[in-house]
Amino acid sequence: MKSTFIFILHFHQPIGQLKSILRRIQSNSYEMLLDLFSYFKDLPLTLHFSGPLLLYWREYYPDYLERMKDIIQNSRFEVLGGAFSESILSILPYEDRVEQLKRGRKLVEDLLGVRPKGLWLAERVWDPTLPSAIKEAAYSYVIVDDEVGYRSGLWRDDTHTAILTEYAGRKIGVLFIDANIRYILPWRTHTEVLDYIRSFRTPNGFKYVLWGSDAEKFGEWWPRENAEPWLRLFFHLLRESNDIQTLTPSEYIKRYGFTGLAYLGPWSYDKMIEWSGGYFPNFLRKYPEANNMHKKLLRVREKLVRLKAPPNAWENYYLAQCNDAYWHGLFGGTYLPILRQAIYEHLIKAERISESSALYYASGLRISEEDFDYDGRSEILIESLYTNFYIKPSDGGSLFELDIKLEGYEHNLINTMSRYAEPYLSGITDYRPDWYRRVSFREHIWKRDASLRDWIENTPFVDVSDLALKHYLVEHIGDGGVVLSAMGRDWSIRSQPSRIHVTKVYEVEDEGKTLRVKYIWRNMEKRFIDPKISIELSLMPKLPLDEESTPNYTVDDAYSRSFTERFESPWSRTIRISSKDYKEIVVENNKHAEVWVAPIETLARTEKGLKKELQGIGITFNHIVALNPGESFETQVTLRWL
Repeated sequence: MKSTFIFILHFHQPIGQLKSILRRIQSNSYEMLLDLFSYFKDLPLTLHFSGPLLLYWREYYPDYLERMKDIIQNSRFEVLGGAFSESILSILPYEDRVEQLKRGRKLVEDLLGVRPKGLWLAERVWDPTLPSAIKEAAYSYVIVDDEVGYRSGLWRDDTHTAILTEYAGRKIGVLFIDANIRYILPWRTHTEVLDYIRSFRTPNGFKYVLWGSDAEKFGEWWPRENAEPWLRLFFHLLRESNDIQTLTPSEYIKRYGFTGLAYLGPWSYDKMIEWSGGYFPNFLRKYPEANNMHKKLLRVREKLVRLKAPPNAWENYYLAQCNDAYWHGLFGGTYLPILRQAIYEHLIKAERISESSALYYASGLRISEEDFDYDGRSEILIESLYTNFYIKPSDGGSLFELDIKLEGYEHNLINTMSRYAEPYLSGITDYRPDWYRRVSFREHIWKRDASLRDWIENTPFVDVSDLALKHYLVEHIGDGGVVLSAMGRDWSIRSQPSRIHVTKVYEVEDEGKTLRVKYIWRNMEKRFIDPKISIELSLMPKLPLDEESTPNYTVDDAYSRSFTERFESPWSRTIRISSKDYKEIVVENNKHAEVWVAPIETLARTEKGLKKELQGIGITFNHIVALNPGESFETQVTLRWL
């Protein structure tokens, strides 16, 4: 009687990871694991290295990469392939799925000198349509979680054998990760882990137990001084065992084959199913910021095809598909601005390269109306040589994306994140989720006694108008800009609401380096009104990858303040935003106003507990205006980067 054990280590770091974190994990985890591999080259271990991590090693740790390659080529190890940028294949067009898998295979072949047969799925997110792309990319099997099998009607014994699945006549093999051992290895004793593997003994050993999880558990999540001796002894016990045979997936398939055909639903591991609400694309509905990146991705793809973009544009496009910034659970990074920043940086680079190669702006500014975010309502996209401005009339006529396309400075200046009602935050009484998306050029009318704290912390009912979420009408789209308008109501006096008509004019100047937004607030009542009107912007300058630094701002050229500080002034006009190694951003009102400045901060769950994350800076210009019937108040806010 014997049992079979398959051990898969998955190595990954996301696109946009801070260099300080890379250095720490490299030292604490990856170096330690490589040392262990050199002692156990005779043990049939299985390894997967994500494309982003292989690229980091090639750039920053080439000696380490060569040592890893040498050990792999002189061992019994099997190396799995995967998506080039560790992307979630189910949210990509079919052509991108295939290209991601082919590029991932080639990267392994080029850097490690081996040809993968099997496939590691990012976050093990399965989709029943994947076999076609997997087969076209020349992989013969894939690793998924047993939860996928159980939710698809398989029994426990089924998920400890290899099965086949197909889509449109394209057939691939499937092996299942055992969730029970994933939760006890390495957190329990060696005896408990080995006894669990032995519980699957059969006369010929055809039932396997497959452990597949993150390499970073050893040395990063679990301190190196504990992880190294545990894993060393575990490998030794596997090597010496007489009733547990360790095999790679390919060895298992060659020896035992497949037990039949099954069809698997669009599932993942248990926690991912919980976080996503059962289906990974739900993250795109839950987080508009994730959907924004995804729809930007699709738009850039269309442009790359249409403009016949060169290879370096396509490589940036594929790097922007790295999964981490598109979701959130315990590990997903949509709350991490540095990861979202990297997605936008690569997308904007891809866009810039394709446009410059095609002389896209030879005729000047381009303005179009299209359903950018796929919600059934049109957005207005203003594109120039150096900048993109994306406006959403149906969401307060706000500016929700501002792409700087200058070479070396590619960045979405509205890479901000709103606060959401996560279930794990329900008991925190002083944390109120946002009731609108934190973007730019959104209008409010405040209660007269409203404060900075009320605004940034979402005190209920301090905005007494309906303008913030108003669907603005598009009155005119011209060569230089866009005119929007809305009729709002001021409910300061509940029994006698006041009608206020707002005209908002977006004008692009200096090849996109300057945006002017002109406002006309008109009293539509036959009586005097004196509302406290407000214009809100939310911005996030580019953050450096080589250090954890916080941007600064100044108000009216006074002393510099950190983004983490709040500030209010009764009579100011100009805010200057600076970030290390990046251009200064200037926000200027043509009239003095009461100015509030405050950090936009989220609270989100991580593997180390709740963490506060800086998501940008919020700025409001407040004006108390006195308007007789039919009178107007005009002001202009200019946003420019130098």
